[in-house]
Order: sequence, then structure tokens, then C-alpha cells
Amino acid sequence: MFLVGRDEHRARLHSVLAAARAARPQTVALRGDPGIGKTSLLEYAEAVADGFRVVRVQGNEAEQDIPFAALSMLVGPLLSEAPGLPAAQAAALDAALDLGPAVHGDRLGVAAATLSVLAAAAESRPLLVTVDDVHLVDAPTLETLAFTLRRLRTEPAAVVMTARLEADVAPDVERWLDQVPTVLVDGLDLASARQLTAHRGVLPVETWQAVGGNPLALLEMSGPHDAAFLDEPIVLSARLMRAYGRRLTALPADTRAAMLLLAAAGRAGDVLDQALAAGDLTRAALEPAEDAGLVVIDRGDARFVHPLIRSTLYHSTSPATRRAAHRALADAYADRVAPGAAERRAFHLAAATPAPDEEVAAQLAAAAAGAAARHNHVTAAALFERAARLSPPGAARAQRTVEAAVAGQAAGLLDSVGPLLDMAIAETDDEHLRIIAQHLQCRVQMWSGQPVQARDQLLDLADRTEEHVPDWSAAMRAQAAIVSIALGEQRLAAAMVEQAATVTADRPDEQRMGVLVAQAVTRAINGDTTGARAVLDRCAPHLPDCDPLSIDQLLVQGALAYAALDDLAPARHWLQTAERAARTAQAVGLLPFQLSWLSLVCWLQGDWQSALAHGHAAVQSAEETGWTTELPNCLVALATAEVTLGQDDAARGHLADAAELGAKGGSRLFAAHRSRLLGLLELGAGRPAEAAEHLQAAGEFAVAQRMGDSVLFNWAGDLVEALVRAGRADQVGVARRALAQEVARSGRPTEAAIAARCDGLLADSLDAGRSAFEAALGWHEHTERPFEQARTRFCYGELLRRHQLRAESRVQLGAALEAFTRLGATAWARRAETELRATGLTARRRPAGSTQADLGSLTPRELRVAMAVGRGATNAEAAAELFLSRKTVEYHLSNIYRKLEIRTRAELARLMASG
Repeated sequence: MFLVGRDEHRARLHSVLAAARAARPQTVALRGDPGIGKTSLLEYAEAVADGFRVVRVQGNEAEQDIPFAALSMLVGPLLSEAPGLPAAQAAALDAALDLGPAVHGDRLGVAAATLSVLAAAAESRPLLVTVDDVHLVDAPTLETLAFTLRRLRTEPAAVVMTARLEADVAPDVERWLDQVPTVLVDGLDLASARQLTAHRGVLPVETWQAVGGNPLALLEMSGPHDAAFLDEPIVLSARLMRAYGRRLTALPADTRAAMLLLAAAGRAGDVLDQALAAGDLTRAALEPAEDAGLVVIDRGDARFVHPLIRSTLYHSTSPATRRAAHRALADAYADRVAPGAAERRAFHLAAATPAPDEEVAAQLAAAAAGAAARHNHVTAAALFERAARLSPPGAARAQRTVEAAVAGQAAGLLDSVGPLLDMAIAETDDEHLRIIAQHLQCRVQMWSGQPVQARDQLLDLADRTEEHVPDWSAAMRAQAAIVSIALGEQRLAAAMVEQAATVTADRPDEQRMGVLVAQAVTRAINGDTTGARAVLDRCAPHLPDCDPLSIDQLLVQGALAYAALDDLAPARHWLQTAERAARTAQAVGLLPFQLSWLSLVCWLQGDWQSALAHGHAAVQSAEETGWTTELPNCLVALATAEVTLGQDDAARGHLADAAELGAKGGSRLFAAHRSRLLGLLELGAGRPAEAAEHLQAAGEFAVAQRMGDSVLFNWAGDLVEALVRAGRADQVGVARRALAQEVARSGRPTEAAIAARCDGLLADSLDAGRSAFEAALGWHEHTERPFEQARTRFCYGELLRRHQLRAESRVQLGAALEAFTRLGATAWARRAETELRATGLTARRRPAGSTQADLGSLTPRELRVAMAVGRGATNAEAAAELFLSRKTVEYHLSNIYRKLEIRTRAELARLMASG
């Protein structure tokens, strides 16, 4: 295949294919005006992809609003090559393609399945996916494609797509395309343009200039009657539509009618034949269009040569004629019972109906309900919305609008939910329906970027509904309390929950778990450990029955309560239970909430590499799913691990992002977290004055919010240490009082240990210091906080060295160094080594393969693979769990073996267990 004037573009495509052959996946977007030659370059890539399996996806304007309309083109030809899909992925994919029964999960579960299908296909031979007019691909398929491209790492695969320029592309699609390597396709130079049109005589310079070297325009305008267009001030796309319009008007009426059905049908298949027959037509009517070079008929498949032809035909036809075409297609689907047929019929019915029509709206709503029953929430949301638009004013329209919003929330289509709920609230007179809409509106806004405003609105709604629906009102208060905790307003959260608990006091525990779990969380965070444990004891029998896939995430809330009590083992258990359930069901949208807290609990337990891996995964999941309120918490969790693992630059960046995002949502908590963690970073680096400045800012926030010095927001002990080391021991009063109050109200061993350590730092004699540090170590024996214990031993060793007790000092400093090294606390380990040298002893490094520091050589993704395989997962199971391909897991596993100097899965399992 030869292309005129496209040497650089062809070279780029060859390099993309060469890299893919070498298992370096490549993606490129060819962008330019209509008719500029993007599709020709795409076809060139297909033609020269020797040995590749080629899958072609065509963006389709008529199907752009049909969820997953293009997905079957992407995965359909490859399904037979991926028979071993995990059950949850196979079910999610079947639901999206309308091939299977109901399934739990969300839209990103479909994306994970698609990744598995493409990766499996690439194992047998290199894979080339071409996507023509990607800007016309339906949004869920586009999201699936984006998810897949981010995770292709070692597969012999390439994706080449075409798209128009920014002015012709929807903003959300443009934001995604901005991240894809782009090749601009512009007009041909004069020499190339003349070569292209040489068979029609010499091309005038004026003609070339008038069309900007656009190849399709040059070919279309080289015939008779084109001169007039050179004087018209029309943009190129309009000029091309005029050129095609002239060719279309020359066709027989039957041909134009058949082409309109083809344009409206998209991927019609045998439905096209039935629709043609209803108009006394056959595919033979398309032959004049084939002869004119407008349509291609190949092995029973009919398609337009260029999308612009289809657009010209469709939009140049009168609205009434277009509606008649859609009506014929809807009739063709009427007697079909295959999964998805009802939904496609509904979409055509909507396009065929010009005004509100209750009968049609009811059919659309029924089709939407069928899609929702199969958990195909994306399709359900689109159909409910169309049903609402076609419903006459009244209760039914409001109900369908709310149902569209509910389905949209379940699908994670958060941008569309708000406007729908606004419409329903403004329209309905049904108080019950209004409450449903307002409740959902608040819940979505709380976790998608408007937490303060939405929380306050939810509390107002709870006040207004308490008299009529007290249980519902109590649930609202419990939900608002959880958001208040995320905002750092824990006293306010406690008041909300206690009121909810009073309202529901006569209900069985299993019916009020949402309130009880929230009550346990708020009591634990506020230091009422006795009260929190009493509530948790009531919750414990019912936690195993809580749905881990519910948006309420009661398992995560229960884990948070245990963590706030410094009871880390059950906290980690319930978080891991929830995470595994979400991954098994491919419910990616729940992971940000689970992983952020799992990261923190792992860090508290001293499993810092796991904390780092979970933190990275939490941030990625929050960004992908749109739960922006949770993103700052994910960033803080990640930065906590980075601060202590010596990844200072990354930590500073993530903390700045968290503070900025929190401020946008109306919360100062994350700026306080930033100060708290930067203080810990500076303290570890041996810069106490800088540490004190940051920690004082964190303490001022905690005191103002009456947060105390809880497990989830430690600051006071660090501030005391920073001030003492900076020579400002006379300024420790506020921090020391906060510690004493925390110990008194909570009785937690960790707080008691830290308070005793601070007493040791402030002691004015060896005996007083020794007594305080020994007391601290005694308290540490009752905790699961190895980092805090190591810090106490380090401080104790410093005291002993200053008093020339070198042998005793070496014991404490050696234990501290061993713990810091095992944790991966590089800055703290260096300080311990320095102190040991001051005692006259040279510290010995621990052998490789025995510490978390060895695991620190792994990337976050490698570590997650190591964790999964170390638990006994096969490569395929690890791939499904981590939303990667099996080949990517194999690639990471080889790197893991090399970095850790091991050879077998058994060795990896032992190392992960010891780490």
C-alpha cells in the first residue's frame, strides 16, 4: 500500500509495530481534520502489520450514546482465544455485552476483563488494535480502552487510533487523548498534492491552498463544478459534506433509503436485512453506492468508505425521515429475544420518537430495568434517562429520572447523576421520591468533591425526615458522621451518631449496623475506648454478614474503629476481607476506600512495603473512579509510607496535592496531615527545628478541633521530641498536656509508651530517664507498633551513651538499628548507626534477603505482585486480582527474582512471610 507524502507518518507506524513485536506495547493517536488521511494511515498500519492479529474498532456516531456499543468490536473477535477468564471477569464482560445473567461489579470490572482478553490474544501472536474515529466511541468502551492501555506493560501489542482535532472532540475525550502520544496529520505539500491528483491534470496552486492540502478534498474537488467552492468561505468539513452531498443526490432514491438505514443501524448485521425488507428493499439497493465508492460490501458486511459520508447522509436527511429509519430498526428488533435486543430496540425507539410518549417511555423504562437486573448499570442509566425525557410531565417522569440517577451512581457515572437529581427534585411533588433524590444527591456529592456542603445538606434532610422516617434519618446522620471524620470534625461526628443511636435504640443490632459501626468509629477516635469496644462487641457477630460490595462499606468502618483503638490485627483482617471481595467481584470503584486504610494499618504494624504498595494502588483507583473526596486520604496514606521509607521528594509532592485537594473540598484536615508528616520527615532527617515548625501547625489544628493525639493523627509525641532536640524544652507544655489527656481518656498502650518516652527525653537525671524509658518499653510490649518501639530504644540508647554507659547503650541502639533496617526506615537507621559509632562500635548490616529493606528495591507494582504470589496465587490469579495481564505478572515476577536474588516461588513466599 502506497501513501503519497506520508513518509514520516509511515516511519512512525513502522516503529510502533516494531516495538510491539519486541513486547514493548505502544499507543499512538493520529489526529487531524476530516479527510486529511488518518483512516488511510490506519489502513496502512493494518496492511504492513505482518504476523499481527488485527482487531478493528470503528467509532459510530449513531451508537455513541449506547453503552459498550463498540466493546464487541474490540473483544468479540478475541473471546475464543481467552477461554480461561476468571469467573468474575467473564461475568462482567458478559453483562456488558448483554450475553449473560446478573453480576456484581462495576464498569471497571469490564475493563479488567477486556485487559485479560487482549493480553491473552497477544500471547499467541502480536496484536494490533486500530480504532478509527476514537472520539465517536461510546464513553464506557473508551474508558475500558483507557484502563487497558495504562496496564499493558510487556505484551506484544500496539494500539493505533484516529481522532479529529480538539475543536471537534468532546472535552472529556480530549482530556484522555491529551495523555496519548499524538502524531499530527496535516495537509499534503504542493508536490505531494500534485502527485496525488496527477491523473486529473495539473493541480492549480489556488485549489491546493483553498483546501489546505487536504487529500480527500483534493480528490473530491478535482471533478467538474468544483470551481465555485473555491470562493466560498466555508470550513473544510462543510465543504466536504457539500462534495459528498452532490454524489449522494445522484443516487437512486432506493439507494439513499437503504444507506440511511445503514447509517442509523451502525453495526446492523441481519437486522439491516429485516429493516430493508420492511421498506421493500434489499441489500442490492446499496450496489449503486458501492459503484460510486461510497459503501463497501464485503462478505455480508456493509459499511461506509468514510465516516464523513455517513455523517453527511444522516444529517442531510430530514428529521422525520431519520425517525422513520430508526422506527424500522426498532421494529426489526421487536421479535428478537437475544440478550441486549430489548435495549437496542429501546435506543432506536427513543430516536424515532419526536415528542413525549408514555407508551414508548414505558417500553424504554422496562428495557432499562432489564439491564439493571443484569447489573449492566451503564446501559440502564442511559435508557432510564431517555425514558424520562420521553415521559409526559408528572410522577412517572420524576420516578424515571431518579432511576436514571440511581443507575448512574451504581455505574460510577458521577458527572451525570447530579443534573438528573436536580431535575427530579425540581419536578416531583412526591415527598418520598424527593427524599430519595436528595439523599442520593448528598451521598454522591460527599464523596465526589463537595463533602462539606453535601454533609450539611444531608444533616438538614435528616432533621426534616426524622419525625416521619426515623430509621432513614438515623442512617443519614451516620453517613454524614463518616464524612465529618474524613474532614477532621470528629466531635461533630460523635454528636451526629449518638443522636442516630438514640433514635434507633429499640431496633435489633443487625438492622442498625450502619449506626452501630459509625458509633464505634466515633467513640474510638474520640478516646472513649471502653464505649467503642462495647459497641464493637455488639457488631462483631454481624460483621461477617455485611455486604463487602455495599457503598456503605461497613467492613471498612469497622476496621477503622479497630484501628482507632490500636487493635490492628482485626482492622487488617476486615480491610483485607473487603479488598479481596472487591477484587474478586472486579468492583474497582470500592478499592480507594479499602486500600487507603489498609495502607495505613500496614504502616502502623510495620509492614511498610505493603503500605507503600497499597497506597499507590489506592491513589490510582481513586483517580480512575472519580471518588475525589477520598483521593486526599489516599495521598496521605501513600505519603506516610514514603516519608519513613526515605522517598522524601515523592512524599512532599503527594502531601502538597492532598492539602490542595482537601482545601478545594472545604477541609483543612489534609493540610494538617501535611504538617504532621513533614514534621516526622524532618525529625527523621535530624532537622528538629524545621520539624517543630511543622508539628506545631499540626498541633494547633488538632487542639482547635479537639482531636487530641489519636492513633490516626499522632503529633504530640513528635513535637515534644523535636522541641527537646531543638533546645526548646521549655515550650513542650501544650504537646505534653495533649499526650497526658490522651493517655487518661483512652488508656491505649501506645499513647502511654510515647508519653513515657517523652518523659525520658525531658528527664533531668539518668535515673529519671532510665525509669521513664523502661516504663515506655514495658508499654510497647502490649502494642503492634514496631516503629514507635524502635524510636524509644533509640532515644534510650542516646541517653545511656551520653552518660558513658556504652555497653548498655549498644544494646538499645543495636535493637533500634535492627528494627529500623527491617522496616526500611533509612534516615532513622543512619542516625542509629551514627550513635553506635559514637559508642565505639561499628554497626553490621543484616544479610540480604532478610529485611524489608531488600523488598524496598521493588517497585510498588512489583511488590504487589510479590505479595499476591507470596500468598500462593498463581500468575493468572495474581493478574486477575491486580487488574494486570498474566504476561505482565510474569515480567514483574522475573524482575522480583532478580532483585531479591531468589529462584523459586517457595523462596518468595518465605521472604514475604518474614517481611
